[in-house]
Parts: sequence; structure tokens; C-alpha cells
Amino acid sequence: MKALLEKKITYDEALAYLNKFQFHGFKLGLERMEAILEAMGMPHQRYPCIHVAGTNGKGSTCAFLSSILVEAGIKTALYTSPHLFSLTERFKIDNEAVSKEELADLILEIKKLVEKGYELSYFEFTTVIAMTWFARQGVDAAIFETGLGGRLDATNVTTPLLSVITNISLDHQAYLGNTITEIAWEKAGIIKTGRPVVSGVRDSKAAEVIERRCMELNAPLYQLDKDFTVESRDLMHMDYKGHEMVLHNACLGLPGSHQALNAALAAMSSEILARQGWQIGDADVKTGLAKAKWPGRGEMLQGRCTVLLDGAHNLDGVQRLKDLVKGLGNPRGAGRNGNLLLWACSNEGGGKDFYSMLKEAAPMFDAVVITEPPGPRNPVTIDEWSKYRDEIPVKAVLIKDWRRALNEAVDSCRPKGLLCVAGSLYLVGAARRKLLDKGWRSWTPPA
Repeated sequence: MKALLEKKITYDEALAYLNKFQFHGFKLGLERMEAILEAMGMPHQRYPCIHVAGTNGKGSTCAFLSSILVEAGIKTALYTSPHLFSLTERFKIDNEAVSKEELADLILEIKKLVEKGYELSYFEFTTVIAMTWFARQGVDAAIFETGLGGRLDATNVTTPLLSVITNISLDHQAYLGNTITEIAWEKAGIIKTGRPVVSGVRDSKAAEVIERRCMELNAPLYQLDKDFTVESRDLMHMDYKGHEMVLHNACLGLPGSHQALNAALAAMSSEILARQGWQIGDADVKTGLAKAKWPGRGEMLQGRCTVLLDGAHNLDGVQRLKDLVKGLGNPRGAGRNGNLLLWACSNEGGGKDFYSMLKEAAPMFDAVVITEPPGPRNPVTIDEWSKYRDEIPVKAVLIKDWRRALNEAVDSCRPKGLLCVAGSLYLVGAARRKLLDKGWRSWTPPA
């Protein structure tokens, strides 16, 4: 009777409570996770896992692999971060997000443990939610994307069937180290003894770290350009050659020549899982790649002009964004269409070279509208941007409020022009929701 009368909380109340943990900052380390998971009954040990780390492309690789497994009839859980609009986006099973009611119940359950003295950061809290919900839903497999780094990331309490490392470049130096080798060591922390590793790392110094760690742990290593190859045909198609599987002109659900690499990592992972006894066929892989969706990462919306939403938030991501814009055949000044960039950055830790990122991206556009992203992370402010205004290589307008900046950018973009929103996933998510609410629709470039 007491349990029936126990007070529940609404989703909004639960979200308000959880959001307080945003201000706790990053807390790298596994001790807190191990303690609370033991209190929860070790839910992360009740299903097989795939663990994905890297600098860019983690989310896309997870999306491709999840789509393949779902196509093969495997009940597949997916945990990613950050979310674009709703916290529920972080927790999916067979591409369906957790309900607000279930999420509120889980937050309340973990809240009671926190009140007993268990400590958690925001990301640790959401990771416990994911691991617990997946166990209770009886999933066949779960894919976990690391939040930051790998070795001390909250997701690294798992012992996965296989680990995937997408690529490695400079990012989050304040937390992971100032060199490629230091960052690679942190990413390599997800490698486990005897468990296979799929690597898309092309930087030679980073690749050496991954190879050395795999040798130390006797972990079989499958490397891009050595054990499997990929060639991008255009924005939406690729050729892949693995150990047994060959895909010719495979269609990709995520546009961009750089997505061919992420798709190839998912395809190679599927081959390894098939060898382990999972019923995944070539047709499942090909169809899964074509059906994959990942909002806000190279996503196109159509309204009064074309909007490209991309979460590029470091120099490597900006380079991939440039390749995508070129692939769309919409270079600066083409047809006098007035191509614009709506840009914002967060700078948690104070180590991001935000000016170099914009300097690299800006020449692709006729003008730039710079704004401040919505929270929770510390924004690069308009006052900070104003110091660089005269050095930006194209016309730049600075508008503090992101809503007004979005309206200004949309109004300034001509009907056949391209408006790109990038620099911060928080800006991308907010702009996406605003445009969809106004009737804009998803659009896929012609195959």
C-alpha cells in the first residue's frame, strides 16, 4: 500500500531536478559509476554492448550500426549525447525514444540514491538511466557512445563485444591532453582484453597508440585501409570491401562524403558481430545504412531556403562541413544566392580555438551571423567575438540572442540560397526545433 501511495514526479519536475547536475561540471572517473550501478543491481551486465569512441563521427557511426542491427531484427538500444531538443533523444530502443513517463520514474529512482549519499555528474546520471532502462526492457544489444574521451568516461564500465574508435584529432584538450598521442591514449581506454577493435584512425601517431594498446591487451584490431576499405562515390553513396562483405554503390542515409568512413566502421563491426554468431546479413547492412538517420548532423531542411544543420564544433568537424557544402554544389556566391552561415560556439574549459574554426569555415559563405548558443555550456560571448570582427574574412553580423539571429539569417537568405547552422550542437538543436515548428521539413539531396 505504501508503494502505491508513494509520490511520483512529473517529467518537468524530474527534468528540473536533473538539470541541476549540469552545474556540477565534468567528473572523469569510474568510482561513482561503479558504486551506483552496484546499488542498482549491475544493470549494464545484463546485455551485450558495443562501445564507440572518437573525436568526430561517433554519433553517426552509432546511428549506422543501430540501424543495421534493427534491420536484422535485433532489439537494439542506443545511448548517445548530447541531445538536440529533448532529453528523451539520448535513450532509444529500435530507434524509439524512451517515454517521458518512464524517464521521470527512472530519475526519481536514482534521485533517492543520490539523497542517500551517492554522487553523480549530469552525464553519469544519464548513463545510469540508460543502462538501467535497457536492462529492464530486455534488449538484445546496446550501443554506447562515449561522452568525453574513453578511459575515464562514465560509459567505460562496460565490457563490450567490440570497441569502435572513429577518428582522433585535437578536441577537449583541457580534459584529455594537449597532443594527439595523449588524446589517443584516453580514447584507447575503451579497449578491453581479448575484445576486437574496429579503428578508423588515420593519424599515424594516434594509430600507433591504438595498435600498441591492442597488442598489450591481445585485442584483435581491424584497421581502415588495412583490413577494410571504403571509397565515397558522392554525397550519398559508397563502395565498401571488408573481409567477406563487399558493397557496391551502397546508399547512405546520412549525406556527406565523410559519412562513408562512419558507414564503413559500422559495416566492419557488423561483419565481426556476424562472425560471433549474430544473424546479420549483407542485405541487413545495406538496408540499414540507407535507412540511418541522425538529426542535426548534415541534416537538410527545406522551407523558404535550404538549411544545412551540422554539429561541427572543432577544426576537424569544420573541414568535414566544408566538404559537405562543396558536395552540395552550392559554393560561395553561386548564382548570387546569398549563402549564409549562422554560427555559435561553446567553450567549456576555455581551450577551444573558436576563432580558427570560424576563420576556416567563413570563406565558404557570403556572410556570417554570429550568435551565442543556448545553454547549458559556457558560450563564446558576443563581446569575445567582437574582438575578431575585423579579422573575419567575410561580412559578419553579431547578434546576441540566437532566436533573433536565426530570424535574421533566414530572412537574409535568398530562396535558392543555403543557410548553414553550425559551431554548436546546442544552437543546431534549438534552431532545428524552431524551424520544424514553423513548418520546415526534412529534405534529402537527390541520389
